[in-house]
Amino acid sequence: MKVLTVEDKVASVGIENEPRVDITDTKLTKEQLNRGCPLGVSRVIDSVYICGAHALPGAVKALRPGLVINAAPELPPPPEDYVPRHYVPLLDTPNSDMYPFMERVADLINEVVTRNEVVLVHCVAGVSRSVTLCLAYLVKWQKMTLCEAYHHMKLRRPQIRPNTGFFKQLIKFEERLFGEASVKMVYCEAIDKEIPDVYEADYNGMTWFRQRYPNKDLR
Repeated sequence: MKVLTVEDKVASVGIENEPRVDITDTKLTKEQLNRGCPLGVSRVIDSVYICGAHALPGAVKALRPGLVINAAPELPPPPEDYVPRHYVPLLDTPNSDMYPFMERVADLINEVVTRNEVVLVHCVAGVSRSVTLCLAYLVKWQKMTLCEAYHHMKLRRPQIRPNTGFFKQLIKFEERLFGEASVKMVYCEAIDKEIPDVYEADYNGMTWFRQRYPNKDLR
């Protein structure tokens, strides 16, 4: 299933009433993709938004979500705003087991979106835990590959960086759903660790620097 995004253009309708989609080369900016979002909030799709804790009060007020998914148990209790909340009680560590929560949260997001209501997903920074849950939703319900889902979100929220443990669990999630994975773990010389291959571009500069200046400390 091809998910139509704002980057796509439905050019014509054929004999079988199937739209033909032309993919344009023009890349919209983060600002264009997030137009109308409250400060610090990014649009995953039209009814699903993501943010960090600092943007949460303004986001709840502006978006009036039908559900807030809180993936940061270390945050203080929320104010009495009567917004339904679903809690994911995990810390942002590679050893935290996000896998059991991925399907349930993806299904919850879909249920709310189907009712034409807004879902707001957050953790502390809107970088790892909340992103992992949104990626699981895009893979299961928007039928994106994990690689497509990552780049879809990266355009809208450039700072995303699920920890490696979560990414391994996302790979397992995609494999279970579709029989194969679109992302693989690879060795990164710059940090002497495994990373998802979609992170490689971000580390290329570090690798070049280490090779050119082997005695320099990158910290």
